Amino acid sequence: DSKIQEPDAKNAAATKITLKPVDPMDATNYLTAHLTRPMGILFEENYDLQHGGAYIAEINEGSSAAADGSICRGDQLIAIGDKRVSGMDFEEVMKLIVDGVEMKPKLSFFRGPAESLYGPSGASLSWLDEFVA
Repeated sequence: DSKIQEPDAKNAAATKITLKPVDPMDATNYLTAHLTRPMGILFEENYDLQHGGAYIAEINEGSSAAADGSICRGDQLIAIGDKRVSGMDFEEVMKLIVDGVEMKPKLSFFRGPAESLYGPSGASLSWLDEFVA
C-alpha cells in the first residue's frame, strides 16, 4: 500500500507550494537527492501549463525516496545527473529515468509551484543549465 508524503516539519519548505510564488532563481529553493533504485516515486506531467517537465505526485511508503526524506509531493524535477530536464517532454523525462544505468541517480528538484518555475518570472534556461552543471 502506498502513501503520499505530505509536507511536515522536516520538509516544511514544501508548504510554499500552495502558499505563494517561490523565487526560481534562488538556489535555496532547490535540492538534490541521490536515490537508490527502485526510487518509489510517481512522477506526473505538468499538464495545465503546457510547459512539459515532471513533478512528484506520490512517494511510496517504504521506498528509498521516503527513507531519504528530503523530497516531497509537488517538487518539480529539474535535472537527472547533470542533464536539465525541466520543460522537457514528459515521455522523454521518463525514458531517461527508466533507461538510466546508475543504481543511485542524482535527481535535482525545485521546491515550488510549476507557475514559479515555468511562468513569466521563471528561471532562465541559462541559469538552470549553469545551476545543474
